[in-house]
Amino acid sequence: MTQISATISAETRDRLERYVRARGLKKGFVIEQALLHHLQAASEIPDDVLIPPRLVVGPDVGDRLLERLASNESPNQAMQALFDDPVAAAP
Repeated sequence: MTQISATISAETRDRLERYVRARGLKKGFVIEQALLHHLQAASEIPDDVLIPPRLVVGPDVGDRLLERLASNESPNQAMQALFDDPVAAAP
């Protein structure tokens, strides 16, 4: 066995703690299973379709996103067509 040290956010640590307590699991087991799952998926899915769990944007982009969210603007034609397409809506 090899021990790996990693720095994680307090929120992630708290979520992990709640998860292992609720299921009676060991943290090391959950972390290894999650890492194996991630590595397996990453090896089978093309890089261009992998979506990172966090998107990092600069202040300018963040401000524009907040403005768009606050505007309550109706969807444009392209967005409406996407949501109206029954093929895109299928699982």
